Amino acid sequence: MLDFRPSRSLWLCALLIPCVSLGQPPAAKVEPVVDDYYGTQVTDPYRWMESGKDPDWLPWLKAQGGHTQAVFAALPGRAALLADVAARSGELSSVGMAELAGGRVFHEIRAAGEQDTKLMLREADGRIRVLFDPGTMQGDGDQVLDRWMAAPDGRHVLVAVSKRGTEHSTLRVLDVDSGALLDVAIPHAMGLSWTGDSRGFSYLKFVGEPGTPSYFVNNEPRLHALGSPGDDVVLARRGEAGLQAVPEQFLLVVFEPSSDTALAIVRDGRSEAAVYRADADATMRGQPQWTLVAGFDDVVVDMGLAGDRLYLTSKKNASGGRILQTSASAPDLANARALPLPGEPVIESILSTGGGLLVRTIDGASSGLWRVREDGAAEQVALPFAGSVPWVHGTAASGDVLVAMTGWFTPNTVYRLDLDGGDAHDLALVPPPPFDTTGYEARRRVAIARDGVQVPYTLVMKKDATPDATTPVLLEAYGSYGYPASPRFNARMLAFLDRGGVYAVANVRGGGEFGRDWHYAGKAATKANTWRDAIDVAETLVADRIGSPATMTLLGTSAGGVMLGGAINERPDLFSGAIANVGFMNPIRYVSEQNYADIEEWGGPITDAQSFRTMYDLDPYQHIREGVDYPATLVVSGLNDPRAATFHSAKYAARLAAATASAEPVLLRIDFEAGHGMGSSRRQLDEVWTDIYAFALWQGGMREFQPGAATTVP
Repeated sequence: MLDFRPSRSLWLCALLIPCVSLGQPPAAKVEPVVDDYYGTQVTDPYRWMESGKDPDWLPWLKAQGGHTQAVFAALPGRAALLADVAARSGELSSVGMAELAGGRVFHEIRAAGEQDTKLMLREADGRIRVLFDPGTMQGDGDQVLDRWMAAPDGRHVLVAVSKRGTEHSTLRVLDVDSGALLDVAIPHAMGLSWTGDSRGFSYLKFVGEPGTPSYFVNNEPRLHALGSPGDDVVLARRGEAGLQAVPEQFLLVVFEPSSDTALAIVRDGRSEAAVYRADADATMRGQPQWTLVAGFDDVVVDMGLAGDRLYLTSKKNASGGRILQTSASAPDLANARALPLPGEPVIESILSTGGGLLVRTIDGASSGLWRVREDGAAEQVALPFAGSVPWVHGTAASGDVLVAMTGWFTPNTVYRLDLDGGDAHDLALVPPPPFDTTGYEARRRVAIARDGVQVPYTLVMKKDATPDATTPVLLEAYGSYGYPASPRFNARMLAFLDRGGVYAVANVRGGGEFGRDWHYAGKAATKANTWRDAIDVAETLVADRIGSPATMTLLGTSAGGVMLGGAINERPDLFSGAIANVGFMNPIRYVSEQNYADIEEWGGPITDAQSFRTMYDLDPYQHIREGVDYPATLVVSGLNDPRAATFHSAKYAARLAAATASAEPVLLRIDFEAGHGMGSSRRQLDEVWTDIYAFALWQGGMREFQPGAATTVP
């Protein structure tokens, strides 16, 4: 089999005048720290990067980032690729969440040509106006909209804003009629729900130091009453009034306008939660008496309230989930009524609506929607097209439901669902794309993993494409937390496809495409299945002559970093390139970062030899091997990342660069104004995805990145 990789650095040098002007970034200093984990000695040469306070930290990051920027600037066609990506992105208006409240449609829009998201309002008479523009706010750096929630009566909106990329939200309240912000500012908090009378809202207050492992510890659910001069009410306390939760767990209290019941939900890194109930009025006074509805052993993953009806989705002994109905005021899970769906599809979420329940399901990568009436009768709702349903929104009180849909070539579109007639009406919140997407297609296929399991994958390409062993392929996989890799529209990707690239996404184990069993088959002790499924899909593509080890780049984002690192540690010869995008690369060092609460997904916390071994075995950073010919690697991170701390990427890039025996580059791309991707401007997203696609085309063997070009390195 041909292997073009050794020539890539040579042809880049040949095109640069002079090549040596780029130089090389400084190697990271090595200060080994040795930890003893229950008798196992583990060496960490770059522990100094974790604090973010070492005097060499920022200079080293800036040198790495500057070098990477220079390399990409020198790639032939990168500027044209960026122009194409930016044009596709800039021409598109995109809609995010939307809500119906008080006869009004609230929706977030990133309008064509604009950098950031704004909150919009469509009145009942059709008039549209900008309701909230975070760009007009003063603060420490650019302020962006993290999330928002309209009050049931539509008169106020709770908005969460933060410095770009940090996600350290401050809650503000917007008066809808005047457009003015009230004198409310609650820092380091997350909004949960409005009360039924729209006069207050519950929120989760974070009391620890931002950016440290203490940030989420002892978080408090509180109630803020609009116009109240007093202190906010603490709605639930650990170990009191019948409620049990440890300091590291999230303790949420939510209300539903149609119900006299409040729910306390205890969450951690697991998909399941413990659920308690109390009288809503007593809870709002700070005097709840909590009754356990379901413990973690009941594997309840979702819930909905409608009057005295409490709906629960349980995955106990049911991989796809089953819906249970009990009394909200006097719950009895053991004798709950089961509400089966025909064919027993995998349940993603439930929503209480007027007259029953709306159930979102998934089958592989396609979404379904079901209406379950109060009598238990279930009927499938006809969707406008085959694709993904990212969310549904509505309340049991109003019966109004909004449904979002997207597909590989269809942007997110919001529909108003007629529950009685079953029709879905496009709200036309944004205009259709000003460019044609009919010239592309998605092909669904299946690979057979080494243990005989069928692993689906999708190929996205131009319709007239005839991929072969010289085609640049960008293979992506995720496989964590039970999240499915579903069809989603990405206008920027069209520029990659136009240049002869093929995008492939593998539905590896660890995701939620086929229920809880599929998730747990790639979780913690079974995590190796996730990266081995990706390897087996890659080998299937090679066998089918869709790309080759000389032209295939593997991409893992966020938790997908574990997949990425595991795959190239095990099969470095199978890929020409690897991209760790804001990756989680050093799991056993979760104790040094803010976002440690979800560590159960990886087999932690580390409390004994077994939990250590589970986490160590899946740690990409700790399994980098000296003297291995690793593929060219691009490591992407943001300095403000609150989800996968920057040290994950920095340590991984430093260790890989020091260990690899190949002549291929290890590039660390740092955006000093970004975080995990949330809150990034359009320009920031254009830039990072241009570099990702340019890297895949470069490592795919292309000399120039021109539309229609498929010229590979000879």
